[in-house]
Amino acid sequence: MSAPIWTVAEVARALGVAGSFPDTPIDFVTQDSRLVKPGSLFVALSGTPSGGFISAFASARDGWEFADKAEAAGAVAMIVPHEIAGIRIPQIVVKDTLIDGLWGLARAARARFHGPVIGLTGSAGKTSTKEFLAAYPDAYASPSSFNNFWGVPLTLCNAKADASLWVVEMGMNQTGEIARLSELTRPTVALVVNVQPVHLEKLGSLEAIRREKVSIAVGLPEDGVLVLPAGIKASEWKGKVVRFGEHAEVHEVAHAPHGESWQVVAMIGKKEIAFSLTPGAPHRVQNALAALASIRAANLDAATLAIKLDRVGIMTGRGVEQAVGGVTVIDDSFNGNPASVAAALQSLQARHMTGGRRIAVLGDMLELGDDAPSYHTGLTRHLEGIDGVYCVGPLMRHLYDVLPAGKGLGWHDDPATLKPGEVANLLEAGDVVVVKGSKKMFWVNKFVPGLVAALQAKA
Repeated sequence: MSAPIWTVAEVARALGVAGSFPDTPIDFVTQDSRLVKPGSLFVALSGTPSGGFISAFASARDGWEFADKAEAAGAVAMIVPHEIAGIRIPQIVVKDTLIDGLWGLARAARARFHGPVIGLTGSAGKTSTKEFLAAYPDAYASPSSFNNFWGVPLTLCNAKADASLWVVEMGMNQTGEIARLSELTRPTVALVVNVQPVHLEKLGSLEAIRREKVSIAVGLPEDGVLVLPAGIKASEWKGKVVRFGEHAEVHEVAHAPHGESWQVVAMIGKKEIAFSLTPGAPHRVQNALAALASIRAANLDAATLAIKLDRVGIMTGRGVEQAVGGVTVIDDSFNGNPASVAAALQSLQARHMTGGRRIAVLGDMLELGDDAPSYHTGLTRHLEGIDGVYCVGPLMRHLYDVLPAGKGLGWHDDPATLKPGEVANLLEAGDVVVVKGSKKMFWVNKFVPGLVAALQAKA
């Protein structure tokens, strides 16, 4: 049986809370009462984030209102801002359950781990790259997309002390957030997967985005390593840099498609390494190179990771395929920006077809600021080999109006009122369709499950 990640007494000591606490083992730390299981530590966060953080999913209720549910589900202790009447398990009281509680415990977790820590960020593909890194034997990585002000500290709090390395994904909702998360994580290797026009509405320029992403180096020690794509500048960091991409230290030599898989040969320093990716796609090769470069920077064996990469599949909403009614549906609807939409189109172009059409259902790319129309019309550069495009949302009208003759399958202004059956009726047996757009376009509205159901009814 594995050792617990904490005891109740250890948590109290880590947070500087005086008193007598039991040595009850803790196997899981969570801020969500719905995820509590026997042996959990429940961290009761405020519904309104503290510490100057911003959440797109702020709650009207506070976590401590669910203390009784957490206790009933098996929590063995909880971190609260004040004593909760009627609770029988130990309560560790701190002033601010986010900054003094969750972040304080995360700092203690990081301080006791002496192995390599890879922190990563990027405009697109960071979660997929994290999954590649997580394939390294005995690695511990951020679950799902735990990359914000509560997800990163939860990752650290739950990380296994005997792991070969920790992999911590970092995202942002505002300027300065990545630097703060990096200072908390204190990575030994910091990876920037890419710098693309995402969050332009908040950051204003591609240069501002570059600065924000590169600020992940803030948490690096002097002997740390910053891993960057070829061509991305980082004058802010004076230490060691490892680069990946064309003509870089880590780069692709060749690839050959074999069905859904790609057989890839890469140069890692002065050594050639061959590996497979399933499914294969240009952006997946780049993400794999980023992961291999980071493993090399951490003084671990890149070849050990390379042989595992073929086992890394696609996460829900990020390219999962299913065949229904003779149509192959690629659900890439979790999010969308100019870089990831272009990658989705390139992957569709690269797909071997024995019949049928390559179809893209594209929704608005949000948070692009004043240049949003031009980013949407600019997608025409990536439509060679695409047989038809269905556009959704007011911004995608800009693309629809400039589509080459014969490619436009239709346009709908409001994703909330789009009926999946309308799109299903445009599809024929043998077609391959990718669904891509910002999260609010298709993912939130559960469009792809509706499309699948409509295709099943049509079959």
